[in-house]
Amino acid sequence: MSPTYEVTQSPHPDFPELTAYTLSSPSDVTVTFVPGAGMVGSSLTHEGEELLGMRAGLGAYRESGKTFGIPLLAPWANRLDVKEFNGIELVTDGTPGAHPDANGLPIHGLLAGCPDWHITRAEVGGEGDDEGAWLVANLDFHAARPEFPAFPFPHLLTVAVHLIGSKVEIWTSVTATGDREVPIAFGWHPYFAPPGGMRADWTVSKPFTHKVKLDSRCVPTGDIKRGPVEVKTLGDPADGGVVLDDLFSDVVAGTTAWIEGGNRRITLSYDFGYDYAVLFAPADQPLVAIEPMTAPTDPLAGHFPIKTALPGETYTARYGITVTPEGVSA
Repeated sequence: MSPTYEVTQSPHPDFPELTAYTLSSPSDVTVTFVPGAGMVGSSLTHEGEELLGMRAGLGAYRESGKTFGIPLLAPWANRLDVKEFNGIELVTDGTPGAHPDANGLPIHGLLAGCPDWHITRAEVGGEGDDEGAWLVANLDFHAARPEFPAFPFPHLLTVAVHLIGSKVEIWTSVTATGDREVPIAFGWHPYFAPPGGMRADWTVSKPFTHKVKLDSRCVPTGDIKRGPVEVKTLGDPADGGVVLDDLFSDVVAGTTAWIEGGNRRITLSYDFGYDYAVLFAPADQPLVAIEPMTAPTDPLAGHFPIKTALPGETYTARYGITVTPEGVSA
C-alpha cells in the first residue's frame, strides 16, 4: 500500500504518443485518465485489480467513439433527436465528432477521443479540502472548433479529478463564454466490472424511483412510471436474469447506487448537479454502468426542464466513485 498520495504521468502502454496521468491514494486505489484522448478514465484499480469494463478499449474510443472505462459524454449525453434550442439549430449531419446509433441518432456527444484538453493542475494537494491527488483539465469549445455546428454554444468545459481516500470525486463545469445561453446536457458513462466473480453473481442497487418511458429508439416519450427501490442479483440473462437499459429522472442530490461482486462494493454517489441516471447492464457483456446525467436522453425535446448557463455563468456538477469491501457502505 502506498503510504502517500501520488500523481504520476507516463506514456500510455498501447499509445505511447498519449500521456496517462495516474492518481494514487494510501487506500491502494488508483485512477488513470488520458487527457489527450477525450479526458477519458482508462483505469480504476483497488489493490492492483482493475474495476472498469474495458470493452474495445482506447483504440476504438479514439477511432469510432465506442465507449469504455469512464468516458465523458459532452456537450450532450446519450441520444439526440430534437436538434434545436432557443431557435438555434444543431447541425450534426456530417459534423466531425458526431456518431450515429443504429437508428441514425447522434449519440454520446462530440468529444470522444478529443486531443485538445489542456492540463491546468496535476499534483498532490495540501490540507483540508485540498488534500489528496488532483488532475484538472479544460477544453475551450469555441466557434472555430470543427464540432461547433453540432452544438453552437461557446463554453469552457472543465474536469477536475480528485482522489481522496477510497473515493474518486469527478467535478465537471461548463462556463458560458459567449453571448448565448448554453444548455446543460453532459453526463458520464462509467463501466464497472468487479473482478473475481461472475456477472450472474453481481448485485446491483437501484435507488431510483422515477423511471422514464422510452420509445423503440430509446428516446423518452415524456411519461414517467413510479417504481420501488430495489437491490437485485443479476443472475444469468439466459435464465431470466436482470438486463438493464433504463433512464430515471428526479434523482436527489446525495443518492448512491452500487454494484457488488468479487468481495468489493463500487458505489457511485450523485453528489450534486445530476438529476438523471441511467442503469445499463447488457445481457452480452460482463459489466454494469451507473451513469450520472445532467439531462435526460434527447434533452432538447422539451419533455423535461433543462438547466442552462447564462453568458458568464458556470454550472458545476460532481459525482463520486468509492471502493469499499463487500457489504460496507461508502
